[in-house]
Amino acid sequence: MTTRTTLKIGSQLALILGALAPLATSGFTGMPLTEHPTMLLLNVALWIIGLVLGYRAFVLTQDFPADHPVWLRVCRFVTTGSATLLMLGMTFGFTYHQSIGTSFFGTNFTTVLMITLVVMGVQIAPSDWKAVAKDARVVSLVVLIRWLIMPLTGYCVSFVVFHLFLEPGIANSLAIGMMLLCTSPPGAASNSLTLLSKGDLALSVSATTINVLVAPFLQPLLIRFFVGGTASVDTMGMFLDLAGFVLAPVVLASIFGALFPGFVLRIKPVLGPLAVVSLACVLMGTISKGAETILGNLNVLPYVLVACVIQGLAGLTLGYVVPKYLGFTREQRIASSFEVGVENAAIAPALAATYFNPLAIVPAIVYGKTQNILAVTIFVRKFQKQHDELEQDRAAAAENRNS
Repeated sequence: MTTRTTLKIGSQLALILGALAPLATSGFTGMPLTEHPTMLLLNVALWIIGLVLGYRAFVLTQDFPADHPVWLRVCRFVTTGSATLLMLGMTFGFTYHQSIGTSFFGTNFTTVLMITLVVMGVQIAPSDWKAVAKDARVVSLVVLIRWLIMPLTGYCVSFVVFHLFLEPGIANSLAIGMMLLCTSPPGAASNSLTLLSKGDLALSVSATTINVLVAPFLQPLLIRFFVGGTASVDTMGMFLDLAGFVLAPVVLASIFGALFPGFVLRIKPVLGPLAVVSLACVLMGTISKGAETILGNLNVLPYVLVACVIQGLAGLTLGYVVPKYLGFTREQRIASSFEVGVENAAIAPALAATYFNPLAIVPAIVYGKTQNILAVTIFVRKFQKQHDELEQDRAAAAENRNS
């Protein structure tokens, strides 16, 4: 067993034990932060140990120069290990939901979410807007595909999985959560996955930018259209909130980034970690608001998991297949796949906690994990394998021509 493997296993064990210890002590129902100070200390200590071991394992996989600053390595580790940190945030929010739910993070998670969107906006360079103008047709089609496929498939999946098998009240709440998820814009994760899969990164960034800008206008209308018959939808309130904590931060940060590109370049290494930490805090706050409801409806989790897996596979697959018939290149189809199937993990829970039954939070939280698992384990691997095979074919063809 290599040193890296040993460190990685030790890291995972410490993180899991740190999560299970307080949960088991509370009977898996959660507890206030002050109820068991020793258990809280053990929880935090084990997580710190787990993250330190994970960092050491990560460094062994990277070819860092000898003089590479430690703080830059830590920033890279935080960004690369975002899935782990987001899971820790959700676990902490669930375990201590009685305290977190009434704290700043439980009552002001939309404010914290703005940090994530500011980070995104400040990195939108003038060249990104030029890319939108240059490939206006392709960008427009990706955006159109995204806003057609996800809401329609989400509505169908909700009907089949929720409304046919669960009582109306619970089914309606879960369907609202699913539709909030399917009408949320994609986030930076879609760009990262496109990059890993050797897709068209410029198209991905351009489409994400446009999707974020149109979301405050489309999301409230689509929610009203699809679920307005089963729940009261405050369309104007949702629009104003989305304009305030999504549209304004992105636009203002984009303007700031265009005016001060040198400053943005200097702070760029910390932007990724800042976005990850703020998103973890948002998820911690939102899940703390819905923890009691989740505990009272554990029987619905299998249905939610099935719905999220079906929805994720549908979005990622259709996002890749449909553009094939519109003349997209393979790289453009990869970008479209992740732009359609990978959503912002924080906007839907924030809206669910603010406007609807807390049970509506559950699909958004579950999909946030299943989309990453499906995207990485199936689609990224498939696209990377295709890329490697194409490169081998090109190399073989070039060798044959030379001979």
